[in-house]
Amino acid sequence: MLRRRPSLPFIERWRDRHGKMRLYFRRRGSPRIALTGEFGSNEFNAAYARALHGGESEDSRPKIVRPGNGTLAALIASYKQDAAFKGLRDTTKAGYLSRLDTIQREHGARSVSGLNQERIETMLAAYDDRPASKLDTLKKLRILIKHAMKKKKWISGDPSTGIKRTKVGEVRSWTDDEIRQYEKRWQIGTKQRTAFALMLYTGQRRSDVHRMTWQDISPKTGRIKVIQQKTGTKI
Repeated sequence: MLRRRPSLPFIERWRDRHGKMRLYFRRRGSPRIALTGEFGSNEFNAAYARALHGGESEDSRPKIVRPGNGTLAALIASYKQDAAFKGLRDTTKAGYLSRLDTIQREHGARSVSGLNQERIETMLAAYDDRPASKLDTLKKLRILIKHAMKKKKWISGDPSTGIKRTKVGEVRSWTDDEIRQYEKRWQIGTKQRTAFALMLYTGQRRSDVHRMTWQDISPKTGRIKVIQQKTGTKI
C-alpha cells in the first residue's frame, strides 16, 4: 500500500513483497521516480533534490537518445507516427509514452537488427526487483519488434520469442468477514464507505468509479449511467 510521508512533499512509501521499503517521488500528473538510499541519508537527499528540481543535473541527467539509422530510438520515433499508436486513448497513450521514453533513454542507441534473446533478457534484468515494470517493458519491446517486422522490415524474426512473461503477484479478494469489518468501521455516508460500495457493487474499473458523480445516478430509478473510459461503452 502506498502512503505519503508528511515530512517532505511528493514522497510515497511502498513496502514490496519482500518486505523492503521503497521510496518514490511523485508529483500529480508526473511519472513516479524511484529514490535511492535510506530516508534522510546523503544519497536520498541528493536523489530527492534532483527529482524536486526536475530530475538530475544537466551533466548527469540521462539523455533521450536521438534517432539514428536502424536504432531502437529511430524505431520508437517511427512507431509514434504509426496509426496504431495514434489511435490509442489518451490515458493509454500516456502509459505507452512513459515506458517508450524509458526504453529510448536507456537503450535507444542499440541497433534493432542486433537484438537477440540474450540482449533482451539483459535489458529486462534491470527490472528483476520490479516485476510489473519488467512485464510492461517486455510488452512494449514486443510491440516495437512487431512494428519493425511489419512496417520497417528492419528485422526478420521476433527475438523475444521464448522469453517468458514475468508473473506479477495477484491481490486476493477480501473475505466476507473483512468486508463486514470495513463496513462496521466506515458507516454509510462516509467517503470511505461510498468509494467501497461503488467499487464492490458496480464492478467497474477504478478509472470509471473515480469519474462517477451524483449526476450519474438517477434519483427516480437509482440506476447508474456510465460511459466506460477504456471501451467507450455506455452501460
